[in-house]
Amino acid sequence: MKRIAIALLTSAAVVGLSQAAFAADLAVKAAPPPPPPAPVPTWTGFYIGVHGGAAWQSTPTWNFTDPTGVLGNQSITGTSNLGAVGGLQAGYNWQVLPVWVLGVEGDISWTSLQAQTTSTLTTPAGALVPGSSVQMSQNERWLASVRGKVGFTGWWNNTMLYATGGVAWANAEYTGTANLGPLAAGLAAPLSNTSVTTTNTGWVAGGGAEWQATTNILIRAEYLYYRINGGQNNSATFVPPAAGAFAGAAAPLGYSFSNYNVQVARLAVSYKF
Repeated sequence: MKRIAIALLTSAAVVGLSQAAFAADLAVKAAPPPPPPAPVPTWTGFYIGVHGGAAWQSTPTWNFTDPTGVLGNQSITGTSNLGAVGGLQAGYNWQVLPVWVLGVEGDISWTSLQAQTTSTLTTPAGALVPGSSVQMSQNERWLASVRGKVGFTGWWNNTMLYATGGVAWANAEYTGTANLGPLAAGLAAPLSNTSVTTTNTGWVAGGGAEWQATTNILIRAEYLYYRINGGQNNSATFVPPAAGAFAGAAAPLGYSFSNYNVQVARLAVSYKF
């Protein structure tokens, strides 16, 4: 009997251990596999998007000239102004190294910037001409650029800090109006009026931070500094009166507009293909 009892106990122990091992094996096999590591964001690809923000134009210095020498030449200070910008951008990024990105981008921004000023004309000796005035204005229509970009993603894989710069264009309407006033008794005030719309070149530089919100959505904050070549020269010839200081001489009054800068702070959203 004793041997039978020992055999039964031994068999029960073996069966219990086998069942425990089987249950443990099932538990191990039933455990879900660990999730795969999150993919590192890639910046390579084409993108296109929209932007909007604010712009500030520097105080310009313009010049009024009278080649006949009857009126004095003047340097006229325009008004700096704050306006809005909005437009489109498109480009391509190359992630050339794990933490470095090179890119190229083109953009165009429509603006509401306008600078103008009004001054009293003077004689060559500097005396004011009563009843006279000269008005000059610059109405900025759009800004555009083609820029290179160098970005760094070493701190956060989904955020790129970048510097950018390139060539810029600005389209503006320039106007100049001179009301010469009654230079002699009984003479009507002659009027000189000119207007031209032209596109000037320059350069642009800046930087910003761009966040890869999803695989395809890019959101950025950006600052750009534009330096635009002015030098736009206009002239308008008025018909002189029969008598007085301008009698017998045409007066092609000249208006020239200086170089200027525009600073832009904007937000942009792009779709990356």
